Amino acid sequence: MSRFTFAAVALCATCSPAHATLGVFEHGNGIQSLGMGGVTYSFAGETTALGGNPAHALSLGDRYDVGIDFFTATAKSYIHDNALGPDEVYKSDGRSYYMIPQGGISKRLGPDWAFGMTMLSAGLGPDYDGSPYARFPGASDRVSLYLASTSIVSALAYRLTDDISVGASLNTGYQVLEIKGLGFLANDALSVSPDHVTNQGKDGVFTFGASLGFTWRIKPWLTAGAAYRTKNFNAQHDEYRGLVARGGKLELPSIYGGGIAIEPALGWVVVVEAQRYTYRSEAAFRNGLAPFEQGERLGGNDGPGFGFKDQNAYKLGISYRTTPRLTLRAGFTYGTGMVSERNTLFGALGCLTPQEQYSLGATYLWRDWEITGYGFGSPTQRVNGDGSIPEAFGGGEADVSDIVFGTGFSFGRRFGARP
Repeated sequence: MSRFTFAAVALCATCSPAHATLGVFEHGNGIQSLGMGGVTYSFAGETTALGGNPAHALSLGDRYDVGIDFFTATAKSYIHDNALGPDEVYKSDGRSYYMIPQGGISKRLGPDWAFGMTMLSAGLGPDYDGSPYARFPGASDRVSLYLASTSIVSALAYRLTDDISVGASLNTGYQVLEIKGLGFLANDALSVSPDHVTNQGKDGVFTFGASLGFTWRIKPWLTAGAAYRTKNFNAQHDEYRGLVARGGKLELPSIYGGGIAIEPALGWVVVVEAQRYTYRSEAAFRNGLAPFEQGERLGGNDGPGFGFKDQNAYKLGISYRTTPRLTLRAGFTYGTGMVSERNTLFGALGCLTPQEQYSLGATYLWRDWEITGYGFGSPTQRVNGDGSIPEAFGGGEADVSDIVFGTGFSFGRRFGARP
């Protein structure tokens, strides 16, 4: 078995559902990217960057990478001025530690062609051992939401000219949804299918999508890149068709963006990128609680949902090769707010409020191996509710906040000279 084939098999075997850190998605693709603020459109160090821009397969050459990302994400919900109970603070302490496997491979197929594979992971996973909804009749003392989506990215890149490469990928995967503790919503007045609102176990569906991207080396010191990833197309989560809009249709949104990488001096790289997450294109993410006022019920074609806004992310990454063996990195990510003040009641079901992330990373070259590590942190961000709890649930407000931080490491190996 060739090294490339063995790495491909190992990559597929390690894929498993995982949770993300900045909203539903991680703030970057791979450990080196995460250490530089998540930049991947115009600059790539590892094959995991193919999840952001498949055109990188040519510049990466023949190599593979494996790694793991650890982080802790804790959500808090503050319920106050509610007629059904006292003011209280709830913390998602049932589970707050998560692990995301990392991996990728790339292989030159000739002077102008290259192939690569990597994985994409996204999701939510708060678990409250002490539910912020326990005061509502029919609710449980514990509430959790588990959304995990993992895809295998199969990328093909082609060199149009000496300076321009294009790439495309097919993204195939599996998505799992499980929700517990929302029994207060399981009735005919609120749901089109009360028996399929909560506590139905894990419901899985296959997903597929595609990506297109390019890189353009404008000058020896300046590179531009951009990419578009379609939404994840998948069937309904039938077991939760009484909760999720469109009969259980929960499709992760499309993402697009671009940026530039500048090499101002020997050993230095400065990268500036921007991207957009189109949550409002999907009813389950777009709709908040307002449809209740128009008579819509949970699970309907235009039923209530999370009430997310589209999100823009702006990223700055810096890399400095201090010696032939050691490279240092730093990054900053800013994401516009996803959760509106009217929709904080169910904003507790995800670590969605962080807007800033700061990261540091380093890579050490040891023999034929690149050993990379990084760490990041997000300051606590609180969104205060404004008309967030309907009068039918006792009125008042639900405020939400989150804190996220973590670390990770990877090993990469290249075969042959970099193209």
